[in-house]
This record gives sequence, structure tokens and C-alpha cells, in this order.
Amino acid sequence: MTARKRAASSWSITATTTSSACSTCSASRISEASLSLPRKASLTRSGQPVKRVPLAILLVVATIAAWYFTRGPKQPETGTRVPFEVISADLAGQFSGEKAYSQVKALVEIGPRPPESDGYEEALVLLEKEFASQGWETQRQTFTKADTVVGAKSFTNLLARHSAGERDWNRSTPVVIGGHLDSKLIDSFKFVGANDGGSSTGVILELARVMATRPADAAKVEFVLFDGEEAFLPDITPADGLYGSKYYAYAISNRATWPSLGIVIDLVGDSRHGFYYNPEAPPSFATTVEKVAAETGLQLKRPPGPIIDDHVPLQNTGLPCLHLIGDFMNMPYWHQPGDTMEVIDAKALEQAGRATLKFLAEVKP
Repeated sequence: MTARKRAASSWSITATTTSSACSTCSASRISEASLSLPRKASLTRSGQPVKRVPLAILLVVATIAAWYFTRGPKQPETGTRVPFEVISADLAGQFSGEKAYSQVKALVEIGPRPPESDGYEEALVLLEKEFASQGWETQRQTFTKADTVVGAKSFTNLLARHSAGERDWNRSTPVVIGGHLDSKLIDSFKFVGANDGGSSTGVILELARVMATRPADAAKVEFVLFDGEEAFLPDITPADGLYGSKYYAYAISNRATWPSLGIVIDLVGDSRHGFYYNPEAPPSFATTVEKVAAETGLQLKRPPGPIIDDHVPLQNTGLPCLHLIGDFMNMPYWHQPGDTMEVIDAKALEQAGRATLKFLAEVKP
């Protein structure tokens, strides 16, 4: 039994997949241990300020993180990677920040979107309609984790592929573009996550609209909206958070073919604080994203240490990823009531969307 396919009671997952293209697809049953993730060496994804940690502990954690993030990519055990080809260079100019803003606004009007909530289901229905209107077929990837930190919970990722592309969901497209759809569950106030979860979803929907104008390019991409990115407790840890991306990573690693490139975006609706990209990205990714950021006006910077987000489970499968995230440490409204449409800037959404498209038009993995 390989490490990739080991069964463990820590997940105890039942996955039910439904598709707009195949409403009669049978349920599949998968058990898999949650992917092991390091704690961040210097950044936290809770709503609290970064605390000072003794230097000796930081050095140990940093060493572990450095080892983790610099491991060589694995190769598919069950198939081969689908070769990557760049997309058309002129697509970036078609991305509309105003249209992306409208998508974020429609999502925020639903209200909070934590896992298993009516709001999350309403968001799924909204996205399915939006994708379908642009020629994209969707698939719900539903699973249950029996032992989250708050007990058994069900989650649903939403996948989308263009009708011009690969129709077999057991085979991958060359590119995966993802972001989380859920909002953090906070009982003390109404949290709608306009930037945290909403902005990336709006950008993805606008990317889908733009790419649909070139079916040959749209065929190269699978979009995924992750559920359960947010931890139930304050911090994302190896035991809490990234539930949807961990499951998705396991699922794609067991397909007949694998993607060649991944992009994950998060908190991209506010340009006032700048954006981070993952320091462990391949050198060609770093060079390309720095170039396209300068061309699109995106204020880009390297974080002081690794950030745990939905790209990490994908990287754990050996998939080279670009992670683009707003500087949440300097956002006073992060995980606070103020994360509303008032902080969303159409210009920031446009910069993030155009940078993503230009990256796909120029990168050489």
C-alpha cells in the first residue's frame, strides 16, 4: 500500500459526486488520512496578531518548513501529467474588474457561507448557474470528515470544466485554478467574508467568462471552489482547516492523468496592502509572476515565511503551484465584521485576474 493511497480512520471519508453533465454518476467511497502540513514559521491565519516566539523554536520550525517546502515534486503513481500549453496572450485585456466586483457582491448578499449552511448551499446554486451560463459544466465533490475538531462535518467542493475540454472527470486538465468559497464560522457576529473567500470567487467567475470566449483555452483549465478552507478553531493547523483542498488533492492524485500547474488565489479584493506569492514556488513561476505583476500594477512582495493555504495540499501531491494572497496581516478587518463590500476594490480584482491570465500566457513550468 503506497503512502498516497493509505487508508486511515482520521479521514473516514464518504465522497458523493454529482455533475451537471452526469446526474446519474454513482457515489464513490474513499478513505484517506489528512495530508500532513507544517505549522507556519512566521505567519498566522487566525484573527490575532503574530506573537513573538523564542528564537530557538523559530529556528526549528523554520528548518522543518524549509525542508517541507523545498522537497522535490513527486511523480504521478497512477498516470501521467497532462502537458501544459500557454493560453492566448490577449485574454488578459478582456478581464473586467467591474464584472468581478458584481460577482463578489452577489455572493456577499447571500450572507455567511460556512460549511453545511443554507448560505453555502445557496452560493453553490448561484455558482452553478453562473458557470453554466458561460458553457462550463460543474461537479459537486461532497465528502464527510468524521473527526474534525468539532466532530463530523460534510463539505462540498465545486469543480468546473468547459464543455470544449476533457469530459472524463477521472482525467485532468493541464491547469487547476482554485480559491475557497466558504466563510469562517463566527458565532459572535455576522461574517460575510467579502474579501476572504468572496474576492477569489468573483475573480474565478470572471476568469471563467473571459476564458469561455476562447474554448481552446478554456479546455485547458479546471476551476475548483474549495469548501472548509477556514479552520473551525482560530488557526489553520495540520488538524483543522483546508478540508476541501486536502480532499481535492487526494482525489486528483488518484486520477488517470494529473494536472501540470496549479494556481490558488485568496484575499485579492483589496490592493491597499499588497499581495504575497509563495516563496517556495518554482523559479520560473516567481520570475513570471513578478514580471506580470509589474505589467498589471499588482503590488507584489514575498512573505516573511511560508503561508498555509489551499495551495499546500496541492503542492504535497507534487503539483507546482502559484499562490497569490493579499497581505492579511495588515488587514484590520480580517476575520472581523468589517470584511464587507466596503473593502472590495474593482481595480484590485482586475489586477489579480489580469495577472493570472498573463501568467498563464507566459509561464514556462
